Amino acid sequence: MTGPSCRVCGRRLRSEKTRARGIGPICARRTRQTTPHIPTPTPDHHIPGQDELPLVHHQPTLWSL
Repeated sequence: MTGPSCRVCGRRLRSEKTRARGIGPICARRTRQTTPHIPTPTPDHHIPGQDELPLVHHQPTLWSL
């Protein structure tokens, strides 16, 4: 009887934790090391000294081209 296997390498998963995750501990370590974490920048909704300009629909004319 074959149990669940790792989605990355195909080895048999033994513990309940790895079965729930679907990936073995060695493959999980490898994928964690190869994917760098890039922090999400915080939105700058208000910058001191800058005003928000209203959005105005601009109809292009021959002179603006």
